[in-house]
Amino acid sequence: MELKESLGMTGIIKRIEEFYNEHVLPREEALAYRFDDSILGLDDKGLLHPEIWAAKKEIMKLSGEAGLYSLHLPTSVGGGGLDRAEMLLVEEKVYSYGYRLNPAILSWSEGATPRVIWCGDHQREQFVDPLVRGTKTSFHGVTEREAGSNLFDMKTHAVERNGDWVLNGSKSYITNAFYSDVAQVLCITDPGKGKKSFSYFQFDTAEYLKKGFRRGKLQQTMWDDGFTGEIYFEDVVLPAAAMIGERGQGFDIAMSSINWTRLRRGGMCSGWSKLLIDLTIERAQSRAINGKSLGSRQGIQWMVSDMYLDWFQTRALSLQVANDLNDPGPWWRMPRSQEEIRKICLVKLANDEAFYRVADRALQIHGASGVMKNSIINKLFLIARNFRIPGGSDEVQRTTIAETLGLKDR
Repeated sequence: MELKESLGMTGIIKRIEEFYNEHVLPREEALAYRFDDSILGLDDKGLLHPEIWAAKKEIMKLSGEAGLYSLHLPTSVGGGGLDRAEMLLVEEKVYSYGYRLNPAILSWSEGATPRVIWCGDHQREQFVDPLVRGTKTSFHGVTEREAGSNLFDMKTHAVERNGDWVLNGSKSYITNAFYSDVAQVLCITDPGKGKKSFSYFQFDTAEYLKKGFRRGKLQQTMWDDGFTGEIYFEDVVLPAAAMIGERGQGFDIAMSSINWTRLRRGGMCSGWSKLLIDLTIERAQSRAINGKSLGSRQGIQWMVSDMYLDWFQTRALSLQVANDLNDPGPWWRMPRSQEEIRKICLVKLANDEAFYRVADRALQIHGASGVMKNSIINKLFLIARNFRIPGGSDEVQRTTIAETLGLKDR
């Protein structure tokens, strides 16, 4: 029986709380010394420390067994079947615990993404099932050094040859570049056919390490994630069965995943923003200056009020859009109407910028303690600043919103 049917949403949220206390918190406490100088513990090469990765993998697997890891996916692929409004509440709860190991409770870009929905039955046992259960991880090979938000600048391509496909090119700024079990790569297969130019391929990374697939150098982000890097493909020969979906369907599959990334900002930013607000109120109440609490100053009061306003109104916007998308649903359906695209962009833009303002004010109010490298305030501030780039920058969201309103060069 699905968790939603057996527990309801209140029960699911309670189950997450129990799972965190039983499985995540003890591991975070045991590895606390690894988190001192970076967002997650790093080894001497700057990569995610093996102990941290092992703990994340263990939490993913346990969460999969508990039915929590892939609540966002339809039941047809083994997911929990929750809609976007329900998932916002789930994501909000998970991220309210912070940034360390708790995000591993839910599948993110390295896990079971909407791309598995397009996989064929022949890919189920090797790829879909283990990704959905959290026993394997993947990377999403889309971004290149010269091809970010504009997919049509992409150079990575695959050519059909004797019934197989030969893949060449490179990807950059790839999350989970060094630890992934599964590669999911978007490339050009039919140049000049517009949105039909793209196709997706999927393969086992270990199998192809000596067959043209190569991991490149670490690309350390501003928050030292030790998780981002380059990927290279040199005459990688893939069977036709490695294609996800159909030939020419890559653009729609990519946009479905990107839309998911953008919509997910609602729960992530809400959980983290509320955590920052709570920590800031605690700081303002406990910090005394000249015998009076910091929170008694009008300037501080107004800053905290603005933080609360940013959190409340963006959360309301996210829930409204989630409910709007649920009606014509499902949320992964492609293509989307211009109005739906506009609303999805609104969710990302509003949350990215509101979360950043909340984090910035939280850091300011915490003062010297907030800028310390091992401070949760500083680390969430860095995440908030980073958020305004991936998944389509703030400027890309604004341009898309304007274009869906009819403001574009015809």
